[in-house]
Amino acid sequence: MSKTELHALLSSKRQQRHSEPAALTPARRIQLKKSLNRAHRQTDDRSFSITRRTITRFRSKLLLLDAQEMCLCGLLSLTHSINLVLCIEVFFALILLIQAPDLLTMDGTYFYFLGFFDGGGRFFFGLHVSLCITCLISSALLYMGARCQKPSLILPHVFWQLLFIIIAVLAIIVLMTLGFNGKMLLPSSIVLSSMMAVAGGCEMWWCLLSIAFYRHVCDTKDRPFSTSVSPDEDPLCARDSLV
Repeated sequence: MSKTELHALLSSKRQQRHSEPAALTPARRIQLKKSLNRAHRQTDDRSFSITRRTITRFRSKLLLLDAQEMCLCGLLSLTHSINLVLCIEVFFALILLIQAPDLLTMDGTYFYFLGFFDGGGRFFFGLHVSLCITCLISSALLYMGARCQKPSLILPHVFWQLLFIIIAVLAIIVLMTLGFNGKMLLPSSIVLSSMMAVAGGCEMWWCLLSIAFYRHVCDTKDRPFSTSVSPDEDPLCARDSLV
């Protein structure tokens, strides 16, 4: 190989070495790695902020849909639970109202009372009809309050439920007292007391639902167009801000 060819080969290798040194030096590698990490970090922060914003909006929509107020073993929302309770109460109120004339016909002469309530048919009829009619009226008001989002229309039904619970407790006390004192058949007093206990227990549960629904309507009325949850009120955002 001549000197000219050797010189040309060495010069070409020297030029090739000078054309790529920046990509091969350790300092250049560290600089490129830092820039790549910075770009990835900015992308992660941007995607994290978008994800948190999306979750916050989704949670706010769930709040408007009563998703945090699941009732009846988590099967129905609070609004649907109230509607179901209304249907059950109206159904039984109508059935009992149809059977009300039988109280006047028997006039309290039921065999299991052993003649203790003879002639008390009007009292039982008045109490029976009053409870059924007030149940229907308060249920209608509750339905209108749920539809119109008016808390004042919900309170009458809450008061009716509390009144029914008080009457059920008093009836159980009277029936059990008569049964153990021999003024009424004891098995009949136990059966009637059990029926009143079941009805009173259900009304206690439904009364709590009505109170929760009343609070929900009040909150919705105060913030009717709230479609976002602030980070201070959102525990998810508050937790993420600490990370």
